[in-house]
Amino acid sequence: MDPQIALKLTAAATASYGAQMGLAPTFANKLYWKKGHPEHHNFSRWFGHALGGMAIAQALASTESSPNKAVLVASGVQYLTAPLVMLSQKKDMKPEMIVANGVLCGGIGLLCLKCALDAK
Repeated sequence: MDPQIALKLTAAATASYGAQMGLAPTFANKLYWKKGHPEHHNFSRWFGHALGGMAIAQALASTESSPNKAVLVASGVQYLTAPLVMLSQKKDMKPEMIVANGVLCGGIGLLCLKCALDAK
């Protein structure tokens, strides 16, 4: 896949996660966490803010004339380590969300790293 398209797709996924966490923390809490898990709106908003910044970097890098290996690698590592974080919270996180998000994050992470390795 073209690395610039991969970065655009990655930016969209990152922005989606960021919007859920930053703009709709109650929705995100109900979506990802088991019933009764306490809501942390302040932390969720900061997390969404951080993801939003990463999405902007990914989107801007996708418009460069040649692939930005640094952003591809950073994105790949971010997405490949996310399932590990989810697994470390399996007591509180919904199992179906661990699986669904683990597969999505793993796929995006591998795509970014492959594009970084293939980029000239």
